[in-house]
Amino acid sequence: MAGAPFVLRAQSKTDRPTAAVIGVGVRGSGLARTAVDFADLLVVCDVNQKSAKNIAKVLEKNGRQPKAVRDFRRVLDDKAIDAVFIATPHHWHTPIAVRALEAGKHVFCEKPPALNAAEVAEMKTVAESAGKVL
Repeated sequence: MAGAPFVLRAQSKTDRPTAAVIGVGVRGSGLARTAVDFADLLVVCDVNQKSAKNIAKVLEKNGRQPKAVRDFRRVLDDKAIDAVFIATPHHWHTPIAVRALEAGKHVFCEKPPALNAAEVAEMKTVAESAGKVL
């Protein structure tokens, strides 16, 4: 995660890229707390709405808090979001990352990024094709 701020700033239109965190359990909520230091966190997403709403409240800054959503597709549809941080269960990493890249988002994915080498190759190919950072 240490390099994420520099990569996102280099790829963003502004010094503070817009972002979302998909999956805000223990790892994802920690990731969200770090992401707000260098990105405008617009959305937190989790199938457990209680978790999403709780972390959104914790992350409130200057009277604004991230929107809490349940369906990751709403994050990918949001044109205001530059990047997504994926901290879901491992089997969701590749499907969400590929769709996010295709939607024009930069992607930071928790480890392991994929379940096998073929999924990693697919993610890499889509990122290169989309011209996005993975």
